[in-house]
Amino acid sequence: MSKYSKRKKIIAYLHPEIYLQDQLTQHYVECLPVQVRGEFYRQSIICGAALSSVDPRLVNLISSFFNGSITAENIIKLIEQAMGCSPGATEERVISYVASVSENKIKPGMETTEKKAIKNLSMLKK
Repeated sequence: MSKYSKRKKIIAYLHPEIYLQDQLTQHYVECLPVQVRGEFYRQSIICGAALSSVDPRLVNLISSFFNGSITAENIIKLIEQAMGCSPGATEERVISYVASVSENKIKPGMETTEKKAIKNLSMLKK
């Protein structure tokens, strides 16, 4: 049996009394319907791992700049600066590829959320 075949429970603590980002995150999560919170946590951890695999600084940078009004454009600029890319280096064909691959893997329960995310991502380059 593979070491990856079993589920893994991960526990983390937010410190809303110390960090503004934690307070904003707690508020955001509490506004989510209870039935989607677990999937949100799972996707957040995967997203953090994906960002960290590209550049370990990205997770810290993006979470540090989370202030409740951060935009997709802000995040893209942070990534471009951290990676040393020129502004606008993210090409539309990459976004199109992500959208086409993701459409085939969307679970019925998460369809609306993921389709909105894909739509928002594709609109960044318009």
